[in-house]
Amino acid sequence: MIVPSLLLFVMHCVVSCTSSGSPLLVRAALEPNTACASADEVEAGGAPRVCIDDGCLVGTLRDGMAGEQFEAFLGIPFAQPPVGELRFADPLPNGPWYEQLYNASYERDMCLQRNDLLPNPPVTGSEDCLYLNVYRPKECDDRTNLPVIVYIHGGGFFSGTASSLIVGPEYILDTKRAILVTVQYRLGVLGFLSTGDTAAPGNFGLKDQTLALRWVKRNIRRFGGNDQLITIVGQSAGATSVHMHMISPLSRGLFERAIMMSGNSLVPWNIPTKDPLALARSTAMVVDVMGADRLSGKQLVAALRDIPGEKLVGNVHKLKLWSVDPLTLFRPVVEPKDSPNPFLIEEPKVSWRNGNYQQVPYLAGFVPNEGAIRALSIFKDATLFGELQRNFSTILPILLEQPPSKALTEKMRTRFLNDTTDDEPVRQDNLQGFVDLYSEAAFIYPVQLGVRQYITAADTDRAPASVYKLSYKGRYSYSAIYAGGDTSDYGVVHCDDLNYLFRQPAIFPDYPAGAPELKMVDTFVNFFIDFAINGRATPLAPVRECRNENQVYQSLDCDVQEFVRVGDDVQVKVLNARNEEMFAFWKDFY
Repeated sequence: MIVPSLLLFVMHCVVSCTSSGSPLLVRAALEPNTACASADEVEAGGAPRVCIDDGCLVGTLRDGMAGEQFEAFLGIPFAQPPVGELRFADPLPNGPWYEQLYNASYERDMCLQRNDLLPNPPVTGSEDCLYLNVYRPKECDDRTNLPVIVYIHGGGFFSGTASSLIVGPEYILDTKRAILVTVQYRLGVLGFLSTGDTAAPGNFGLKDQTLALRWVKRNIRRFGGNDQLITIVGQSAGATSVHMHMISPLSRGLFERAIMMSGNSLVPWNIPTKDPLALARSTAMVVDVMGADRLSGKQLVAALRDIPGEKLVGNVHKLKLWSVDPLTLFRPVVEPKDSPNPFLIEEPKVSWRNGNYQQVPYLAGFVPNEGAIRALSIFKDATLFGELQRNFSTILPILLEQPPSKALTEKMRTRFLNDTTDDEPVRQDNLQGFVDLYSEAAFIYPVQLGVRQYITAADTDRAPASVYKLSYKGRYSYSAIYAGGDTSDYGVVHCDDLNYLFRQPAIFPDYPAGAPELKMVDTFVNFFIDFAINGRATPLAPVRECRNENQVYQSLDCDVQEFVRVGDDVQVKVLNARNEEMFAFWKDFY
């Protein structure tokens, strides 16, 4: 496993080592608008070529894990670079290149970011980052009509990348059953700062995603994809994004299926910023904008556009309340009523509760120990753990993004932290209890609440909802990163499900030939692709679906397909998702 110090180096390489070469090659006449080059053309030219309305692209061939190649079109611009006057502005479509051949053989920079979950994180990436990657099986054409999976990366809206070093396409492309698109979007202060008025209405990162979805809808047939069979998939903040696209009026009709891994729009770290102007002014203050507390929204935007992006991204962590919390400082906002193209017009929880969303087949999933992402880094750091012990009633609400409340902390201790006292409200032997607390609060309860509210209002015959739980324990786990290099067994933690959907060579070694984990890869990848094709989760075991008529209990009352490991095999068990205790406990906090 790659531990954090080396991971930082690898993440640097994702940026620097893939950014050579010129995006525009020699002038060339436009090729006919065919979806794919023929096999003869690929062999003769040495690289695949596709022409879209904007111009022609030349891609590259990549080796799959099964010994066959697939085609990759990398670093395709879907928006104008969001720099200068386009910083803190809605994205604009990229212009055509017409008579030039676009070099889509290498990846572009990740979006400018500082990953606060890593030790001593550097500022990496570029503001010029609105690019996407398209991967397809070799020798396809416009008659192939493959389902399309668009993946939106996670990272708390402050970090992440579409790089194939982190989001490797090999497992999906080896099936030859789907086309994969991976997307980048603005992050952190650059993607989500808002002044609460039309000067900077906010949600720019989400609008980047919407523009990318429009690009896919318009162009994917040229790559051999079915533009009427687009599934958007996201993990963590990417899952929140997927849920937000179901809600947003801007994203209507741009996709036909939705898969959310470990997140949705109801998670506490997606609660809209209540006073975005105050946060924008505080942001200006930490980058030395004079008189920031007296500036209007328009003046703030003008001043912040003059600040180097690296300085902006590198200093906003000073606004955190404790350690790296709240993790997601800059986040979606409800846009002003006079905003010209609002992404979000009311709080997500209101839209979702009232049925104001696009009904599409919907698959939600989670892992058992989601909360390890934050719990391990606290419990493994003597300084942070000591501060949590001494200031439990102050820090816990910050972690859970709840108003300070003694009643809250007492209820949490009673349910999750056995036999603790006022003098010692949390102990080292409470690690699993704290993981469970954070798992339910930040992930599992909102995920299940979202499904329950959906099946109460939606037409589940036309747009069914399904739930899975990934409990399969493989040899590689993100827990070692969260725990500072400790490779002890902390169960299946946040992000571990990505090990079975994407190759991640910057983080984990490849599984050796014949490894039992490859059975899980095959099962999980095809589970997702089957859903993308059929709009229903394949019942790998007899399951009771999540349907309207099942609403006889207060909690979610349907079956969850749980992926588990038994020896070297993958088994799928069936769990009833009804959890009255969890729903009764958290309903007062959401």
